[in-house]
Amino acid sequence: MKLFEEMEKREHEELIFSYFEEVGLKLIISLHDTTPGKAVGGLRMNHLYKSDMNAIIESLRLSRSMSFQSATADLDSGGGNALLLGDSKRDKNEAYFRALGRFIESLKGRLIIYPDMGTDVQDFKYIQRETSYTIFDKDLNDGSRPTSLITACGVYWGIKACAKKLFGVDTLAGRSFAVQGLGEVGRALVDMLLKDGATLYVSDLVYDNIKEVEDLNPGAEINILSPEEILFQEVDFLVPCAVGFIIDREKLHRLKCKAIAGAAYTIFTEEELIEEVHRRGILYAPALVISAGDFFLLNRNLKLRDVEKGQEKEMTRIIYDIMLNILDRAAGQDISPYQVAVKAAGERIKKVGQIKNILC
Repeated sequence: MKLFEEMEKREHEELIFSYFEEVGLKLIISLHDTTPGKAVGGLRMNHLYKSDMNAIIESLRLSRSMSFQSATADLDSGGGNALLLGDSKRDKNEAYFRALGRFIESLKGRLIIYPDMGTDVQDFKYIQRETSYTIFDKDLNDGSRPTSLITACGVYWGIKACAKKLFGVDTLAGRSFAVQGLGEVGRALVDMLLKDGATLYVSDLVYDNIKEVEDLNPGAEINILSPEEILFQEVDFLVPCAVGFIIDREKLHRLKCKAIAGAAYTIFTEEELIEEVHRRGILYAPALVISAGDFFLLNRNLKLRDVEKGQEKEMTRIIYDIMLNILDRAAGQDISPYQVAVKAAGERIKKVGQIKNILC
């Protein structure tokens, strides 16, 4: 697999590799399109990739999604991603993240990062000692910010829009959900779905995450499955909230769900499988929309607006309207919702890019 061909296929500007042996830091940075403005992207930490190339492809796909997500949220920013090849349970320490901060600082603002899968509040406290190019604000909400809760709320509204399109009503009572991944986003989403009276099947590689869900929801009927078998459960919604590359061509044909709507970005091993899912009659909610809760809380200067406790759902309700509009347009044009979302975002990026050429 050739790197430049992969970059050209997705129209990427830059791919950067950074290594600092003293702390074992291995970093991939991808910048997709900075025409609209500075790149914004999550900082992920994961060591479960089958190969370095799998990690590179995920970073490229994530940064491209960030470009589209920024456009969907009507922001003047481009798409980027920072991916650490490390074990989030073992490799974290102050020097590690301060070294990461130095690498981000060296880009002089071309990439602005925020916490994503595998990174958290404490990590960013270290990072911010070396760089200010983050959109994590330690002063918001008394030192922390419910990033995962906001993302989960956005996914919740996206699911309700899908239910409205599939069943004519957006109530989730009695609907069945297979939630793969019980990290902070998955756990928050499970709590919302249970409160709405949904039937839940869950899975996670970490037993403590499953135990926490059970402890927080005493008396609730929660069916526990393996991360593999949960993919093929006969349910209304498959909700991937864990790592990427979980559905290949063979697994796709074994799916029994009516819709796929979750927080995970790169669940398909090949992007072409998104269209195959559509042809099979399974509704796929574009991740660039359903996972965009955070992006709708940024202002024009890429600063976060504070969210008071209990207001997370209301602040992300816009995702319901955007998702429903995309689903309606897709049905009217007889194309996949993913095509509609990408086309709309791409058109905005192109138009804004043309304006940037005007001399000031």
